Amino acid sequence: MLKVNSPIGNIFLDEGFDDLKSGDFEKLKISRMELEKRILRRKTDRGTDVGLNLEPGIKLRHGDVIKNGDTKIVVEQLPEKIIIVKLKNKKMTDVMVLLGHIIGNRHRPIAIKNDEISFPIQADSEMEVFTKLFQSIINHIEMTTEERIFSPHSGADVHEH
Repeated sequence: MLKVNSPIGNIFLDEGFDDLKSGDFEKLKISRMELEKRILRRKTDRGTDVGLNLEPGIKLRHGDVIKNGDTKIVVEQLPEKIIIVKLKNKKMTDVMVLLGHIIGNRHRPIAIKNDEISFPIQADSEMEVFTKLFQSIINHIEMTTEERIFSPHSGADVHEH
């Protein structure tokens, strides 16, 4: 079993991992919720048994490289269902505040990228729930669902209920 205490870098953030970006490497596919765990045991896509026992304060991220000896493995976060919300008019402060308040009351982590706010959902039926919750601002927003890798905004990382 490959035992890991911390990542050695990230293929998206650090130099020196060009061989892993295009090369032949093992992948450890795990969910966003599992990325939060310090202790975890999983198998890579090629069957290598990996035991994570991360140092306190260390969290894995999508693209992290873990290594023991010559074995390099890239952590690949699994995509998940998310709702994406865009404001039709960017200058509507009241709509932005209500949107944040409604999502916050549901204890959802959010991501903010360019002009969109996104947050994870468990099932497609939640689109209907949020359509009702956003009823007072529904004419001022566009909502879609998508499956993608979700990374919460660092200042808005909450534990989901």
